[in-house]
Amino acid sequence: MSRAESTIVGLVIGIICPLSLSVLWWWVAAALTIYGVFSIPESGIATAAFTGLGLGIALDILGLKNWIARFYSLDVKLTVLAYLFWSVMAVAFFMGLPFGNITLGALAGLYVGRKQYHAGASRDLFARSARHVSLFTALVTGAEALPIGVLALDEQIIVAALRAIVGPDQFVTTSLMGVGLVGVGCLALMVVQFWCTKTAAALAFRLGKRDRHPSSFAATDK
Repeated sequence: MSRAESTIVGLVIGIICPLSLSVLWWWVAAALTIYGVFSIPESGIATAAFTGLGLGIALDILGLKNWIARFYSLDVKLTVLAYLFWSVMAVAFFMGLPFGNITLGALAGLYVGRKQYHAGASRDLFARSARHVSLFTALVTGAEALPIGVLALDEQIIVAALRAIVGPDQFVTTSLMGVGLVGVGCLALMVVQFWCTKTAAALAFRLGKRDRHPSSFAATDK
């Protein structure tokens, strides 16, 4: 990696690690309280969040340099778990709106593009990897959007809008239309996510190609 790319990777990891552990400890403490496993006061939940934050900072200090060097060779299972965790965080932070998930999917595409570049992958191998990760992000985004969309059908403003379209007496039709619209919306969202991820991956991979010497470019395409 170049010095600039190493710096960017270091900043990303340095922020993600403490933030992830902080949110994870916060959610675990809150879940234990909500489900009656332990009675943790609000101050205790805040303490758990700050404990996770401190642990993440300590891990950064101890292992950040090594993580930067291994960033593009991380185990696939680890990257999948990290993506799923952050996709749930995106849903929560954006209150069910898909903007965070779309951005996260694009970042996944950037990661795959740069990973394949540093691995010296051929265009065919890169194309398969980009297609797989784009399909994965699209499925995750669609799966998370579907229940949110169905739950939104209970909102009065949504019900009123559907009744305005089909008429005030068409309750069954309204319900069916609502479910149908949610399904169509999820499919459209999956298409957008697929395109964003694949486009981001292609841009990251082509950027790497431009940085290479022409002879290296020709060798990669063989």
